[in-house]
Amino acid sequence: MHKIGIAFLIAILGVLLLQAPVMAAPPGTPSAPLGVVLAAENANAGVDATFSGATIYDGDRLVTQDIGTMRVRLGTGQIFLHQSTSTQVHAIPNGFSADLDVGTVSISSSEGQTFHLLADGATISPASTHPTSAQISKISPTELILTSTRGALLVTMGDEVKTVEAGSSYKMEVESEEPDPQQRRPPIATARNHFILIVIGAVGVATGIIIWRAVVSPNHP
Repeated sequence: MHKIGIAFLIAILGVLLLQAPVMAAPPGTPSAPLGVVLAAENANAGVDATFSGATIYDGDRLVTQDIGTMRVRLGTGQIFLHQSTSTQVHAIPNGFSADLDVGTVSISSSEGQTFHLLADGATISPASTHPTSAQISKISPTELILTSTRGALLVTMGDEVKTVEAGSSYKMEVESEEPDPQQRRPPIATARNHFILIVIGAVGVATGIIIWRAVVSPNHP
């Protein structure tokens, strides 16, 4: 009986040890960190005021006010939120994604990494695994301004794919498959629609290098 009692206690202890990590973790424990805030002014992550050194998690919404900015490192890439900008970030294989709700972001990836910027029903991503840097502004639910400062970009909507070459700037307009003849409402960006790219101009090489270094350089705080 003594041996049976000891075996019973060992079994109970084993069950408690297996359950301990689950019991110790409170509900809503955040996932593994996605990145860190490098610099912020008048900015928020989720509902909290953001400061340099704050941790960013998968699914966090980053927001800057009308006089605010924020720079975040996500893995080996970075994203810079200009004023009056809101975006939600997620982890993806070999990089990160950002869903741009409003405003302007400068975004970058390092060698072998990637990013997906989602806006107006389109996905903007590097055309290669080489370092890429871009700036994207959401003008309206059917209009974006795309500027590639280093490396080419792929713009995808449904089955349609177009390229923004390095050093160029384009206006992207989403057009509905079924245009409203009375123009009662703007087209809604969906995978069933298509888009056009209108050349705005070229980005100077010096300007591109300055933007790239400002966004990517690990020497910045």
